[in-house]
Amino acid sequence: MSYVLLSISGHDRPGIVRDVAEAMLHLSANIEDSSMTALRGRFAMMLIVRLPEKMGLSELNAALADLEQRTGLIIQSQALSEEEVAQSTPDPDCVVTVHGADQLGIVYEVSNALAEQDISIVDVSTQVREGVYIMALEAHAGDKLDDLDGLLQKVADQLGVDIECHRLDQAVL
Repeated sequence: MSYVLLSISGHDRPGIVRDVAEAMLHLSANIEDSSMTALRGRFAMMLIVRLPEKMGLSELNAALADLEQRTGLIIQSQALSEEEVAQSTPDPDCVVTVHGADQLGIVYEVSNALAEQDISIVDVSTQVREGVYIMALEAHAGDKLDDLDGLLQKVADQLGVDIECHRLDQAVL
């Protein structure tokens, strides 16, 4: 079985998810993992799709070119190796929230502090509302979870923002 990563973007409008899902259905391609969002009038999605046994990347790309032409979406495809398919994303065990005055470097400073502790970021969402910067990120801290509050407080003090770490109960997930 072959797997493909699809990166799809375009002007936001109702029906984009339906259009892509319909194309995958007609190809008998199964959407296994996905992440989708709208940002300032643009819509973006990433999908991991399992192709049917006899379909190759060239056949998929031909069908995707038709989808691009009909919808105005921009679609890129990448075949995944067996090693990539076998990898799993770590389950998040905390949500980190940041809010404060918008300024350069917030994402860098928070992500750098986490990376230096070998903490994996699973998902990030940011936006600016009326000059206030808001970020929420899901992370897997593992055995470093107990030390995360202290680490993030140093970053919060440096940036002059509020940062909170909320533990996730694995039973809820």
